Amino acid sequence: MGVAIAAVTSTTVFAQAAYPSRPVRLVVSQAPGGSSDTIARMWAEHAGKALGGTIVVENKPGAGGLIAAQNALNAPADGYTLLFGSVSLMVLNQFTYKPLPYNPEKDFTGVAMLTTVPFVLSTNPATGIKTLKDLTDRAKAAPGKLNFASAGLGNSTHLAVELLADAAGISMTHIPYKGEADGVMATMGGQTEVMAPVYGTALPHIKNGKLNPLAVLSPQRTPDLPDVPTLGELGVKGFDNMGWSAVVARSGTPADIVEKLNKATEAFHSNPAVQTKLKTMGVMPVAGPSTLVMETTVRDTKAWGPALEKLNLSAK
Repeated sequence: MGVAIAAVTSTTVFAQAAYPSRPVRLVVSQAPGGSSDTIARMWAEHAGKALGGTIVVENKPGAGGLIAAQNALNAPADGYTLLFGSVSLMVLNQFTYKPLPYNPEKDFTGVAMLTTVPFVLSTNPATGIKTLKDLTDRAKAAPGKLNFASAGLGNSTHLAVELLADAAGISMTHIPYKGEADGVMATMGGQTEVMAPVYGTALPHIKNGKLNPLAVLSPQRTPDLPDVPTLGELGVKGFDNMGWSAVVARSGTPADIVEKLNKATEAFHSNPAVQTKLKTMGVMPVAGPSTLVMETTVRDTKAWGPALEKLNLSAK
């Protein structure tokens, strides 16, 4: 009996020590170049080193993240395929894609929270729209004429603007792109007039005068844009914490592997270079146990569900 127990224990320890025995894939639903891709690659680098292995980022943009989610779900639940689980994939898509081909709470398990990030409601300078009042006045004068870009149908950059438009009583036309970088380029190029990219993506273009910032979607003003008000200051509430990122795995992934990945995430959160980079991007780190990912998913689904259902959005 003692020999049998010892053998089982030895086998378990060996199995834990063996992970990862080959490269781990991190599937990202955004194209290269945006803030999500940057955060994903930093996590992959530092968590991979902490694991004593390699984490390779694979970009699978398009269809509001459905391509990336399905790619991750088509792989075995063995910890070798992970998904960069944004608020769009884990919360917002269920109100846009019906029926959603995956269930965020049942098909995935949380690995680690990574960050939260503000959005910046921005316009092309050629429009002459410099304030939220300018935007609402223009949109009310010509409903649907203004086009706004997003990183994809159902993406947080899409629904943040839809919810804002609903709160302000205005109508604009949504133009989805395959990634955040593409949407920003379209707005700067004049194909669209409005977008709410995440802070780190918007900031350099605001600094060089290619985007006009109207408001930040955050609890307080940011150090790099001290003159740009929050939506809350402008009387629009409920937009403080819309953007977060995490790593998730397919449900059924062994708990010891999930916890090993969560532990490895400490190398991402504690690295001084990562902290500096996140600060320049306007991104705040969020650490916690693996269970925090699904707790946040459930919380936000409950908080935003009624408003999103009222918008009656659907993928065409």
